[in-house]
Amino acid sequence: MTSYELSGLFLLIVLLYFAEHAIYLIGAFRGIRSPGGAAPLEDEAPEPVMGAEAELPLCTVLVCARDEEENIGRCLESLEAINYPKERLEVLMVDDKSTDKTPEILEAWKARMPNLRVFRTGEEVLHLRGKVNALTQGMDAAHGEFVMITDADSRVRPNWIREYLKYYDQNTGMVAGITLLERKHFLDGIQSIDWSYLLGLAMASANINLPLSVIGNNLSIRRTAYEDVGGYRNIPFSVTEDYALFQAIWRKPPWKVRFPLHRDLLVMSEPCPNFRAWWRQKHRWVKGGEGLKAVGYLIFLLGLLANLAMVLAFFFLPIIAAIAVIVIKWSADLLIILPVLARTRMQALLKYFPVYEVYLALFVFSMPIMIAQKNVKWKGRVYKH
Repeated sequence: MTSYELSGLFLLIVLLYFAEHAIYLIGAFRGIRSPGGAAPLEDEAPEPVMGAEAELPLCTVLVCARDEEENIGRCLESLEAINYPKERLEVLMVDDKSTDKTPEILEAWKARMPNLRVFRTGEEVLHLRGKVNALTQGMDAAHGEFVMITDADSRVRPNWIREYLKYYDQNTGMVAGITLLERKHFLDGIQSIDWSYLLGLAMASANINLPLSVIGNNLSIRRTAYEDVGGYRNIPFSVTEDYALFQAIWRKPPWKVRFPLHRDLLVMSEPCPNFRAWWRQKHRWVKGGEGLKAVGYLIFLLGLLANLAMVLAFFFLPIIAAIAVIVIKWSADLLIILPVLARTRMQALLKYFPVYEVYLALFVFSMPIMIAQKNVKWKGRVYKH
């Protein structure tokens, strides 16, 4: 194949990739809309959507914690600061058989937070293993009409619950939000902009009726929708339990899933501290996503080809053609990243973008290896997948 023909092929691939992301951009703009569909106000004050303060629905914040002694204090501080009537808010912490000081920390916090409930998970039954078991028991114990779920290494914003409630109408069964990562080191920033891209794709695709996934540390569920699908007991086991529940509710009429993009719904979480933790996290996500429909695999294939074209362009194309391929590929990714960072006011992450493009290519190339690796290791447990 001549360099001219190869240039045409690579340009065609990245142009298709750009067109795909341009379609996603429609979903991103839909996510920015206010609940009523009007253009959003940047600093609009939160308003209760279900009546006066006394009439606000009872909500539960559900957190499953396993060996989180280093993080759980910051999580509880953010939950304590939530702007919602304490008599209408239940904070439910499920200790998933922690072996560190997590139980002691939770007990100490009970005296400080009257609306905090703590219990330890019981035995695993049926196909309910690990975090799925903890979530199931937590949902069984929760009293709230709406259950907001986050992780013990995450921090929520004060208006988190009020903003979530704005997006619930009578047919909404689930509302999801964006999570980004705390930054202490350079690689933390790379991971955070990666989350802005991956969750930006999930948000945008959901808003054009192409469900891909959600993130389990920033999720809310209407209890009646959860019960209507039979809960986790009626859902086949998945190492990505958030994805499994999301798909179950999406497929169950009349329920719909909404994925807005709003700063008050932003959750900040901890990055993976080392390569082993990063690999295990990504491996779990990849294995959990094996149940995607054919369109999901087509999306992955186009992404693989676009990243491959970007890398090979350096070696096989004339300089002008190589630059064109790279500019188109980077522009496509920015169509997803920019709305997320702008809406969450995290534009500072853009300084990591050039290095992130190399990181993204390496991650995409490693996905076939992750798919071939069967056993998933997570939180000290091994799951055969």
